[in-house]
Order: sequence, then C-alpha cells, then structure tokens
Amino acid sequence: MTASLRSQCEDGKLKIDLIKGQDFLPRGQDGIPLTGFNSNWWLGLELVHTLFAMEHNAICNHLRSANPEWTSDQLFDTARLINCALMAKIHTVEWTPAILAHPTIEIAMNTNWWGLVDEKLEKMFGRISSSETISGIPGSIADQNDVPFSLTEEFTAVYRLHPLIPDNIAFFNVESGVHKATIPIQDIAFAKARKPFDSGLTFADVFYSFGINYPGAITIHNTPNFLRDLYLPDGTHLDMGTVDILRDRERGVPRYNQFCRLFHMPPARSFEALTGGNLPLAAELREIYSDDLETVDLLVGCLCEPLPKGFGFSDTAFRVFILMASRRLKSDRFIATEWKPEV
Repeated sequence: MTASLRSQCEDGKLKIDLIKGQDFLPRGQDGIPLTGFNSNWWLGLELVHTLFAMEHNAICNHLRSANPEWTSDQLFDTARLINCALMAKIHTVEWTPAILAHPTIEIAMNTNWWGLVDEKLEKMFGRISSSETISGIPGSIADQNDVPFSLTEEFTAVYRLHPLIPDNIAFFNVESGVHKATIPIQDIAFAKARKPFDSGLTFADVFYSFGINYPGAITIHNTPNFLRDLYLPDGTHLDMGTVDILRDRERGVPRYNQFCRLFHMPPARSFEALTGGNLPLAAELREIYSDDLETVDLLVGCLCEPLPKGFGFSDTAFRVFILMASRRLKSDRFIATEWKPEV
C-alpha cells in the first residue's frame, strides 16, 4: 500500500472511507483507489485490496492492545509483515491446491509450509528440526543459492493466466441466492470498478458472487474478448493476447520445444502430439506456424497441451511454477530466517 493510504492515519492503520455504511479504499481524482496500481484496476483488485487493508487494520488493533507503547510505525511495519505472511500462506496451501487440484500437489504445498510433521504437530510442538523437509520452509534459514531473488523471465512467461478472467460476472444476493445482475468485465474495470456497489450490492454479496462464479479455463481460444479489445484509461488500445506473445519474443524467451528441452522435458514430436491428439487444433497450429513445429510460441504451446488430471494449467508451466513457489519462500529472510515470535 502506498504512503498516501496511511499518511492520514494513526496506530499504523491504512485509511478507509466509510461510504453508505460500507468500507472502501480512498480514491484518487481518476476514480481508482490509491494503492499504487493504476493501469489494471478492476473489481477483483478492489475486493482483494480492500479485504487486506481491513485485515491490516484488524491486526493493528490486536498489536496495539498487546503493545500500547509501540509507535505508529512499529504497528504498521509489524502488521504489514504479519499480513504478508498470511498472504504467502494462503498462496501456498490454499490457492495452489485449488488451481492444481491433485492430491500430490496438496501434500507438496503443505510440506513446503509445515514440513512432513504437518500443521497440527507444528502448532503443538513448534519447529522440531532445522530441515525444511521435516519442518517446512518458514523458520528454516534463507538461502538465495548465490543468485539475488527475482521473478525470472521464465516465470513471467508461463504465468500469463488471462483466460481465467471471464467476459461477464453474475452477481447474487448472499442471503437469498437470488440473481441480481450480470455485468460485463469492461463495466467493472478501472474507475467503474465499484459499479455493483452503486446498484445496491454489498461487499458480502460481491465476495459471495465471486466465490460461486466459474473462472475461465486456461486453455487455447479462451482469452476474454474484452482483453483482446482493451482500452486503458489513457486511451491506449491493446490486444492482450497479442501482447503476451510479443513480450516473450522481444525478451528472447525460447519457443515451446526449445523451452521444454532446456527444462529437461521431452519436446513435442508433432503438432498432433503437442495438442494431445486434437486434430483440428493441430491443423490450425500447423497453418499458423507454416508447418514449423519449432516456431510454436511458449505460451501457445502451454495453452494447447493436454492437462494432467486435476491441473488448471499446463505441466510445462507447472515445472516453472513449483520451482518459484519454493524459492519465493526460501529467499525471504522474514519467512525463512526470521520466522520467530520476537520478529
């Protein structure tokens, strides 16, 4: 969160505006909340940022009651640390097994966080071993593996998940379940992100609606239409499907087959093999890429792969993801080294 969200607050809290009985983040003159994001705002970000701002303030209340002598900066910094750890934990043991719904993934992610001793024993006895395998990464020793941490080009290339966003969102009343409206994404983006609240929906209604709407499948031919014809607030007109591919090409990301080789995975031997036997799709790729399998872009190949059972995205993308998921925790000194009560 930016300094502007806390400059008017005390006790380490982030500023929240009470509007018609609901808590909202303060907005700038462009109608977008003052969070540091200004070019990709939409209702989904409105929900997440508001939720974690309120969580931050709730943590501050607990810290203030336990440490009345602390300064506002101490409260802010500690609450932010706790909140970031909460987000990391949700990402590891809840979000990842949701999009990669396979028993092995659930075991692996829980082991990443809690170790083989599991959550109950960890909470009962504390950390019993210095080994991250036995007691998880939080509380082990941070290790950068001689390379400063960064989100690698490979990670950026495979983590393009725009098909998850549908073109329309259906909204329901949380108490009755009655359908209230279906709104196109472009009508709840940027400065219009709060449109559902203006029509009488509450945060509870909207969170419930997001919980029961289906995301889009991360597959070929499924980039939402509004992202293929996207107008930004500054007037820029983009086709994000094209942008995703061109960014990889401009940055020298290897094409699909070469990427697989570099990851010690077998490359596709034919268009039919790449698409898992989907003959119409194989024919389409063959035409687009002039019958040259080696020129298929990484993102296109990942979106055309047949998925392992329970997976929400491709096995090739998963190989990169799982390496980064562990490294993100292991490289963070606050999670890996300083995970202790005094910090």
